[in-house]
Amino acid sequence: MWQRRGCPLKIAAAGEDRKCAVFGALDYASGQIVWQICPRKDGKAFVAFLDHLVATFPDGLLVVVLDNVGYHKGQVAKRWWLAHHERVRPLWLPAYAPQLNLMERVWGHLKDKLSCHRWWADLAALESATGCLLSHLRARFHQPDPGGIALVQTFSEAA
Repeated sequence: MWQRRGCPLKIAAAGEDRKCAVFGALDYASGQIVWQICPRKDGKAFVAFLDHLVATFPDGLLVVVLDNVGYHKGQVAKRWWLAHHERVRPLWLPAYAPQLNLMERVWGHLKDKLSCHRWWADLAALESATGCLLSHLRARFHQPDPGGIALVQTFSEAA
């Protein structure tokens, strides 16, 4: 197909590109994954997830391992970190080192199971499947035999 210079053609696409954001944290000791689905990925949604994380683990000191994405260090997040510095400590990973963040392996597993060679026409169904899968996963990277990411029960039974 060709077009005249200065007159871009509009090509019809399959549909509207809709998405949601999933925030998650991994308790390294138990393998429990704490997650929350939000409509967008920004500082406000990230702080809402941090509040959810603190409510899930109400006792003791929390160390949160983080990469260097902008909304982790934005103004909204900075205010939250200062307000909760007694109880929650961030541990910043080096830039461009996703292999150090074990949660990245969970995201890879999630994407393999839910989006590899699939197209979701219904965002609500994708969010539901994502929540169902994350609710039934345990990630234990420190155990030699059954280590890795495993389902607590089969996904088809849970769905």
